[in-house]
Amino acid sequence: MNRLTLFAAVACIYSLAFTGKFISAAEAETPDRSMPNFVILFSDDAGYHEFSLHGAHRFPTPRIDSIARHGVMFTNGYVSGTVCSPSRAGLLTGRYQNRFGHEFNIPPVYSETNGLSLDETLLPAVLKSAGYRTIALGKWHLGYAPQFHPMSRGFTDYYGFLQGSRSYFPLEKPNRLNQLLRDRKPVRPEKFEYMTDELADAAAKYIADSKDQPFFMYVAFNAIHTPNHVLQKDLDALGDDTQDAKHRAMTIALDRAVGVILDEIEKQGLTDNTMVVFLNDNGGAQGHDNTPLRGQKGSTWEGGVRVPFAMQWPGVLPEGKVVDQPVIALDIFPTMMHAAGISQTSGKPLDGVDLTPFLTGQTKAPPHQTLYWKSGANWAIRDGDLKLVVSKGGSGQPQLYDLQKDQSEQTDLAAQYPQKVEQLSAMYREWKKDFPTPTWGGGNAKSKK
Repeated sequence: MNRLTLFAAVACIYSLAFTGKFISAAEAETPDRSMPNFVILFSDDAGYHEFSLHGAHRFPTPRIDSIARHGVMFTNGYVSGTVCSPSRAGLLTGRYQNRFGHEFNIPPVYSETNGLSLDETLLPAVLKSAGYRTIALGKWHLGYAPQFHPMSRGFTDYYGFLQGSRSYFPLEKPNRLNQLLRDRKPVRPEKFEYMTDELADAAAKYIADSKDQPFFMYVAFNAIHTPNHVLQKDLDALGDDTQDAKHRAMTIALDRAVGVILDEIEKQGLTDNTMVVFLNDNGGAQGHDNTPLRGQKGSTWEGGVRVPFAMQWPGVLPEGKVVDQPVIALDIFPTMMHAAGISQTSGKPLDGVDLTPFLTGQTKAPPHQTLYWKSGANWAIRDGDLKLVVSKGGSGQPQLYDLQKDQSEQTDLAAQYPQKVEQLSAMYREWKKDFPTPTWGGGNAKSKK
């Protein structure tokens, strides 16, 4: 039995199990165009104002911009975590990561217990059960022990590294946290020029190899997280060698990599049947430009949680649409699940919502009335246009802002509207009342194991 015939048989079983519709093996011999492909392009630590998508002309990102131009740009796009690992946990589970204790970054030490909760169901596991090839590339940062490995959490293929950061260049003596892996096996010796380009080239090869079956691809670039490694040719093209120039060179390489992936999707004739999402994992880190937003990575100010966010799916989503209503990375799970024709999962209730009816005009109701964030002593709630923020870097007292008029969070309205402050505070307390103690971080002794 060849691979396509085998896939056809599997597709028949999963089609019946998840959609209640049976397709014959003969029908499955032809790639099922009703099962779209999905690609998530996830950048790391970049500043909000470090993409020409947001008018930053010093950071030309034409290929990333093209995703918004051919699809939808979310001006109020959020992630659920203020730092790398919690944000990834929220995206892949479709649930606020605080619900399962994943509030802080996983410590960079090998642990049999520290990792994305095994009680949670991930998006790749759901899609894999429906007949998808599920491919992860790049940074994992969700646990180091075998039970937390991407291929133990629903991915069929993996090419990347487990740690939250590593060199962009080959390592002569990598450790088991930062070594480059092909599936579960270390790549020895490491042979590539620059990690950002390497991940794009690998993604293109997986796409070409997967053209005859539906696939889900999660490309978690480490760009432009530290260390600030750049290709000399990219730096030379800028004629500068400052820290700012390095950020720009790394962003240019990121955009080039996104272009390689988009071009391969087009080359394989898959563009119209592929949903592509680009977003950053949290607000820009210290030293990055988050203009006009206040705060940075780690904070619950807009500069810590509002990120570049764009989505294209030609023929289904409108072209050039700009959405000002708030959306969050948690929405990616249900949006892709429903696009794949999967009505339910065996996992826990999702906090995200399917964006498709809203984006296609089937409903005019905003996707969310209320969004929440919690990272230790820092927390926030956005209800409509009003946002209540508590930040250890601020006064420590709740501060209230009208984001429709004041996205930079400069004019505190708390004293003017004390009843609204109490209402939003009560909503926040109700939201978090059943959350467990964070599994690691925040002074938790478990994080040291």
